Amino acid sequence: MGGEGVKKYVVGVDVGGSKVLCGLFDDQMRLVRVIQRPTDRELPPEAMMDALEAHIRELLRGAGIAQDELRGVGAAFPSHVDFAEGVLLETADLYQLNDVPVREMLEARLGVPVFIDNDSNAAALAEHRLGAGRGFRDMIYVTVATGVGGGLILNGELYRGIHGSAGEIGHMFVSDSTGYPCGCGVSGCVESIASGANMAKYAMDRIKEGAESRILDHAGTISRIDMLAVGKAFSEDDPLAIEVVERGAEYLGRMFQSLYQIFDINVFVYGGGVMKLGERFVSRIIAAYRRHSQMEYRYPAQFLPAELGDNAGMIGAALLVK
Repeated sequence: MGGEGVKKYVVGVDVGGSKVLCGLFDDQMRLVRVIQRPTDRELPPEAMMDALEAHIRELLRGAGIAQDELRGVGAAFPSHVDFAEGVLLETADLYQLNDVPVREMLEARLGVPVFIDNDSNAAALAEHRLGAGRGFRDMIYVTVATGVGGGLILNGELYRGIHGSAGEIGHMFVSDSTGYPCGCGVSGCVESIASGANMAKYAMDRIKEGAESRILDHAGTISRIDMLAVGKAFSEDDPLAIEVVERGAEYLGRMFQSLYQIFDINVFVYGGGVMKLGERFVSRIIAAYRRHSQMEYRYPAQFLPAELGDNAGMIGAALLVK
């Protein structure tokens, strides 16, 4: 396969807090090979870049692709990103990479153009081009997992904003009376209430207050309560689990309403681990959205499940390569 010198391949890398996904794609965006490796969160920046280089070279070797056939590399990080400068500004899980010129460091190692972006932006791009958002000019991608994030597609293009922070929808303010302290410095943003981590924390606090729940049966101990335990109890119609889910759904519904009102976009693609609670959760979010919406009666919104799953960030990273 190698040796022709035709630059027809791109690599997409999705760097998460626990794992790194690397995918090799041909010029038709067909996945040729993928590898997954653990993220060593303790590595300093230089060693982290060395590790990413090693993963990419391993990917190429395994597919029999020569270096001179590689057109470029895209990499997605859980971070606020200065896209123009190629610098990570505020990382959620890899704090040692704050203010690190990742693009420059990777280009020096790999000898090809490198493009970096936020992981939610990358997933939004992938879902718009190749997933649930195909055919729509405008859409908003929303992910609800440990945190809440998203990406905006306006006029067919990924919109990053002036400072690269467009799509940080988890930090939209939705309440002045509830919410846990958030890394953004605000209590009352949607992430402080309706992220997976904080929904689980709310369940934990309610049980500490004396509420009885099957959630604890599934978790084993209070300290191990997570959304997996909440989800299992929710499927059994446990009253506290229903309370937790409905509370999260209410504030997510408010968030969707605000997004529609601000951008006049009525196509929402949703993903993330918490959304795997399924239709009973999504229907509650939509009901909350409709209670607060002023536009739904005339221009109904479409809520579409993401199609690309855990590969969305990796695919979107590859799509960054020009």
